[in-house]
Amino acid sequence: MLGLGNDVLGDEGLGIKIVDEFKNKGVFPGVEYKNAYTGGLNLLDYINGFNAVLIIDTTCGNECQPGTIHHYNLETFRETLHLSSEHDASFLTVLKTGEKLGLIIPGQVDVLAIEIFRDLYLQDKLSDNIKEQYDKIRSEIINFIKKIYDF
Repeated sequence: MLGLGNDVLGDEGLGIKIVDEFKNKGVFPGVEYKNAYTGGLNLLDYINGFNAVLIIDTTCGNECQPGTIHHYNLETFRETLHLSSEHDASFLTVLKTGEKLGLIIPGQVDVLAIEIFRDLYLQDKLSDNIKEQYDKIRSEIINFIKKIYDF
């Protein structure tokens, strides 16, 4: 499980916060937990060698309420805040590049992107809106993982 985000930009650190909580509480034994504060080609270091990866990130601008969770896979993929940057390779390009380099790239990639209002002020806490929904968001993610990954 890979959490993406920036934990000094409030809600943008939500993926990292959730993955840290799952790891610290041992929610899914046997799962390897990682966090990345980067995107683009750097993600190859985090996904190489795995058969499957679940990425938890944030997204904004989908005209949805904050707290809405979107599920993407390789067929339905849509960029999120940290998987791709206008300054780096897109996530799908990263996967193709990894394959061309002979790396072991996951055949199953699931992305859970949590809708937020993007706030570019430095802060290490979640917005009140996301804080109020945190338990619901966490529960939805746990239920998704149990359903898709047979836990």
